[in-house]
Amino acid sequence: MIYFRLLNITLLLLLVSCVTNPATKTKDFVMVSENKELELGQQAAAEINKSLVLLDEKDPLVRYVDRIGQKMAAIADRPELFYRFHVVDDDTINAFALPGGYIYMHRGLLNHMNSEAEMAAVLGHEIGHVTARHSVKQYSKAQAYQVGAMIASVFVPVPQAAGMLSDLLATAVIKGYGREAELESDELSVKYLTRAGYDPNATVGILKTLKRLRDLNDKETKDAGDKVQEYHGAFASHPKTEKRIKEAIAQAKSTQIDTVLDNHNAMLAAVDGYPYGDSPEQGAVVGRRFLHPDLGIQLKFPEEWVITNTPASLNARLRQKDVYFQLQTKELKKRETPTELLKRSFPKRHTRIIKTGQQAGMSYSHAEITMSAPHVSTAKIDAYIYIKGRRAFVMLMWSARKEFIDYMRAFSSIAQSFDTYMAEGEGDIPRISLYRWKLDDSWEKLAITNNHILGRFTAEKLAALNGMDVDEQPNSGDVIKTVH
Repeated sequence: MIYFRLLNITLLLLLVSCVTNPATKTKDFVMVSENKELELGQQAAAEINKSLVLLDEKDPLVRYVDRIGQKMAAIADRPELFYRFHVVDDDTINAFALPGGYIYMHRGLLNHMNSEAEMAAVLGHEIGHVTARHSVKQYSKAQAYQVGAMIASVFVPVPQAAGMLSDLLATAVIKGYGREAELESDELSVKYLTRAGYDPNATVGILKTLKRLRDLNDKETKDAGDKVQEYHGAFASHPKTEKRIKEAIAQAKSTQIDTVLDNHNAMLAAVDGYPYGDSPEQGAVVGRRFLHPDLGIQLKFPEEWVITNTPASLNARLRQKDVYFQLQTKELKKRETPTELLKRSFPKRHTRIIKTGQQAGMSYSHAEITMSAPHVSTAKIDAYIYIKGRRAFVMLMWSARKEFIDYMRAFSSIAQSFDTYMAEGEGDIPRISLYRWKLDDSWEKLAITNNHILGRFTAEKLAALNGMDVDEQPNSGDVIKTVH
């Protein structure tokens, strides 16, 4: 009897939850009121703002994004909402939206915008997710599934049942909204671009840039010898066909009467001087060097090593080989020697202390450890621990045990390069700068001039930064973005 009563309530809820979508004017199934939607967005934004590094709201780039974002929001289908635009200070090629009008653009994506119209297209796309309530629809689908699960298990304790629903919104945003919703947001973006006076073709332009960047990322991944992962960034789930978008653009152009805006130079000026990759707080890869201005450290890798910086660690791999490197920092809770920390970090392992001493003003301990390691089940690890004040730097390099002797020289070279870093005289992290293209220029020539600052595929990356393939070129005299 309890089962049927709950089922009837759920069926009633399903029937009354089909509402008119404010953007598409179609009937949608949602289990969330607008007030609840705004509350969910506010709660999610509070959590995200604590976990992501955001540029200050007074930063010129943030103000620029906000100005264009507010312009787009004002002509969108839910202009009564307060929209908030943030810039995430990292090199991720992504943008996302939370319910209620919280829009986030990563600096890495902004760096690759080549007109104000393209930025407006991305902002319009994310605003489209808000106006069409895509996250709410995803949330409702997940919630309906969980309600069904709870009906089938009517004896689930209340706290456990509540916990089942706690992460639904995060799941909806992280997993994306599906191809149909993404395409719907593109069509809304075209509509909003037209209303705001921008060139609606910018939607196609940014999609081409994103595909180019995804292909370049896959090329780098394969070149390193790693497995290509499914792409989850901005616009990831778009269908290959552009038919519906082109139809939407054709329709938009037939109604567009205002001057078509592009503002190429304004967009380039907006990102001039900003980091190309990670910020000084996160460190940066410069060719074969890694610099971390905030930690005051640097090190250099031999040729053929592929370097990847992440928030958790600095990682590297010898191209196409199962030979790896990792550097992490550790905050110390008490005073101890590098050897004590090393032994405490690898208890009950076969650890052979090779040397202790001083390097770059830090005490260190060097050891060889025999144990299983990531990607290598029977590994030998070359381990260094450096201590500077309350911080320890843990450097690990490893390969298969039987091949370890072949890479000892490379491991030693990397460890010996570990040193202090001062921006004065030792160079800054890579930053965007503007350059006027000359008649005899090429992307490869710029890459050589800049000492392949972006690594093995610098030429391709510089072309992509300017919305082009490496075999395309700007006109002589055009202002482009480069990296110094």
